Amino acid sequence: MKKYSIPWEEIISLEASGNYTLFNMIDGARLIYSKTLKSFELELGGDFRFVRVSRSVIVNKKYVIIIKDNKVCLDNGSYFEIARRRKKAVYFKLN
Repeated sequence: MKKYSIPWEEIISLEASGNYTLFNMIDGARLIYSKTLKSFELELGGDFRFVRVSRSVIVNKKYVIIIKDNKVCLDNGSYFEIARRRKKAVYFKLN
């Protein structure tokens, strides 16, 4: 089985979809992997470039434009709700 290496700069966000994870890329592509979001979070470890904003979303800090009304708005026009339990940690990591 081949392993593919994706540069972190090209990943805008990761979204959970059951036991799959959708990668939203800077060029608009969406890649799907048959691993859970939790496993990708563990692989990222303490990577300061990514922040888990909710149970189902991890975002790349590089593409966060603004945090408004408990939502993270990204360069590509998408936005994600920040979970109440993660709110303090997300604000800390993004500031």
